Amino acid sequence: MGKMLVVAAVVLTAACDPAPPEEPEAKAVAVHTDPAPVAEEFPEVGEIVEASWVEERMGVSQGRIEAPGPSDLRLSAVVKLRPEAVSKVLTGKNCHAGAPVAPEPLKALLPVGVAWVSCELPTTTKSRTAFVAAGSEQAFLTYTTM
Repeated sequence: MGKMLVVAAVVLTAACDPAPPEEPEAKAVAVHTDPAPVAEEFPEVGEIVEASWVEERMGVSQGRIEAPGPSDLRLSAVVKLRPEAVSKVLTGKNCHAGAPVAPEPLKALLPVGVAWVSCELPTTTKSRTAFVAAGSEQAFLTYTTM
C-alpha cells in the first residue's frame, strides 16, 4: 500500500508541472523612411528622393540569448532616385543581371516586372550592392557589415 501511495504522489506531482515557457514573440522589424542614413551609406547613387529601409541583425536566433560581442548588420532599402541616377550607378561598376531578395517588410514595395541589374559598389567596412532597372527610378540598396 505504501508503494502505491508513493507512485500516486509522483504521478500527481508530474501532472501538476507548469507548461513549458512560451517562445518569445518575434520582434517586428521597423521600417524607416528617413532617407538620410541610406544616402550616407550610398553616396554614389546621388540624391535619394524617398526611402523605406530596415536594418537587421544577422545570425540572431529567435528565443535564444545572444552572446556578447559585435553583430553583423544588414541594411536593405527600397529607394526612389533622381532620373539620371540609374545611369550613374551603371557607369564603371561591375554589374550583371540579378534580382534583389528583399526582407519581408519591403517585398511589397519592390516594383514587379522589371529587369533588375545588380551592381557591386566599392567596399568600405561593408559589402554594398545596388539593384537598379533601366527606365525606373526605383532601386534596391543593400549592405552587410564585414
